Amino acid sequence: MMSSVKKPICVLLICFTMLSVMLTGPGATEVLAASDVTVNVSAEKQVIRGFGGMNHPAWIGDLTAAQRETAFGNGQNQLGFSILRIHIDENRNNWYRELETAKSAIKHGAIVFASPWNPPSGMVETFNRNGDTSAKRLRYDKYAAYAQHLNDFVTYMKNNGVNLYAISVQNEPDYAHEWTWWTPQEILRFMRENAGSINARVIAPESFQYFKNISDPILNDPQALRNMDILGTHLYGTQISQFPYPLFKQKGAGKELWMTEVYYPNSDNNSADRWPEALGVSEHIHHSMVEGDFQSYVWWYIRRSYGPMKEDGTISKRGYNMAHFSKFVRPGYVRVDATKNPNANVYVSAYKGDNKVVIVAINKNNTGVNQNFVLQNGSASQVSRWITSGSSNLQPGTNLNVTDNHFWAHLPAQSVTTFVANR
Repeated sequence: MMSSVKKPICVLLICFTMLSVMLTGPGATEVLAASDVTVNVSAEKQVIRGFGGMNHPAWIGDLTAAQRETAFGNGQNQLGFSILRIHIDENRNNWYRELETAKSAIKHGAIVFASPWNPPSGMVETFNRNGDTSAKRLRYDKYAAYAQHLNDFVTYMKNNGVNLYAISVQNEPDYAHEWTWWTPQEILRFMRENAGSINARVIAPESFQYFKNISDPILNDPQALRNMDILGTHLYGTQISQFPYPLFKQKGAGKELWMTEVYYPNSDNNSADRWPEALGVSEHIHHSMVEGDFQSYVWWYIRRSYGPMKEDGTISKRGYNMAHFSKFVRPGYVRVDATKNPNANVYVSAYKGDNKVVIVAINKNNTGVNQNFVLQNGSASQVSRWITSGSSNLQPGTNLNVTDNHFWAHLPAQSVTTFVANR
């Protein structure tokens, strides 16, 4: 910056800081951001499919009618989830359990996908896995029958009003202490020889920790890759440095990339409202979208003491952090380039759709930050905002004016803010 313009800009920033202190109340502490956030509206990244969670009636009971509205509605005090994950029971007599919540999700415009933990018992055999003689795997002569089993579930759901968006081959085949193991070569064989007969988009391999050794073989095999529509993974304990997947970028053209299950940072009992721990949820989503280029983000149980919805059906602090994305970044929106880490402990991502630009800004600092946002290749006159902090949950803030394609905004200490600019 030229020295001749430093002084007037500094005076302007000092005035803005004083005004922010007055507006935010006595005792507020502010710092000026050292770097701008530049949002390049024309620099498109991945298409977003949505945000959501798992319903598992067989294990913890079904969502109630009211809880379905909270999960999939997008009004006040609702999460706006646009993805539902359901369980494929090995016993088809239990498939009816998935219908009511799945139909409710569909009614609200969400998409539904399904994952199996085990094949039907008649298709399974035990084997010796590293000394565990009770380990289970799909019998090699039952691969075609298993593909038909998955097809039968697709047909059952369709006949009952639920068109599945996709179906998975196996939940966590590489962490199957209580369900069915698959080696990378077994998954590859099924994907090459049998997955093409499934009448839905196919998700694989749903590794529990995004281990690439189980998905690399699929990406490197043309026939298996043709039969995979969505590369799905979980992120339990996965380091952010492992979120990028260069081989998928190289060979996954035309395929989708989904994060299909996680809870973060823990599943401690009654942990859903801990603050600022819950702020880690929005940061985790940020890294998943920005570093991992994922198109979906799916929590484990929708309703749980550590989940987005507590056992009493109310939205938790973790849930409000998810809602900063799920309520505003709707299916079909596109992530656009934005300065992802403009200042220490500040994280920003941006999206566009429906003639809007949505910016999600997370401030993990113990002090407020006054941040400048610059819109490139796009324009807006006013920005609305919603804030979640230790003392607020998706609280609307005052609208901000956009001048010369930029606006200043106060990011409260330990908070997440969603900005929506109508283009």
